[in-house]
Amino acid sequence: MVKIGFLVEGDTEKKIIRSQMFNDFLKANNLEAIPTLFPVKGNMGKDVFKNIDKINSLIDILKEKGAEHIFVIRDLEDLECVVLARNEINSDSVQKIIVEKTMESWFLADSEALQKVFSADDIKVEFPEKIENPFNALKQISKEKENRGISDKLIFAARMLSNGFSIENAAKHPNCDSAKYWCYVELSG
Repeated sequence: MVKIGFLVEGDTEKKIIRSQMFNDFLKANNLEAIPTLFPVKGNMGKDVFKNIDKINSLIDILKEKGAEHIFVIRDLEDLECVVLARNEINSDSVQKIIVEKTMESWFLADSEALQKVFSADDIKVEFPEKIENPFNALKQISKEKENRGISDKLIFAARMLSNGFSIENAAKHPNCDSAKYWCYVELSG
């Protein structure tokens, strides 16, 4: 088993990485996530990723804990292109995963989990990574299907995970290239 570490932007990514489904996916690919995830609560990942001293100290800690490869997961939401987001991650010793828009766009790509969460067979988002604000789109779906919005991203992430959300399912969506790239390019290479 190859041990891997993660530097993530926020708590939603942490919740997904700590999920049993994600760890089963890693195991099937002969990978094991070390339990330590950075940055710790209260530190915004994007700011940490830009600071070479901070990111290097976190990389060193993950390597001391046994990580052979380190993945940095960052949302694109505030930048114009993937190249700019990759360049903001101030390290060449990590594998950089840029999620188009936000992690919630991957939620929108997993139609199967969305349909279970909202008990509706008619939910299918054609271009999840083209939606300007994926979390607002999820709130709108919730209003339409449940007559209430979503107030907390982490609670909603837990609902998605308990209803089968996986990055692998998001990667199967024909228009969710960032999930596809991560599942089939980064993890296999």
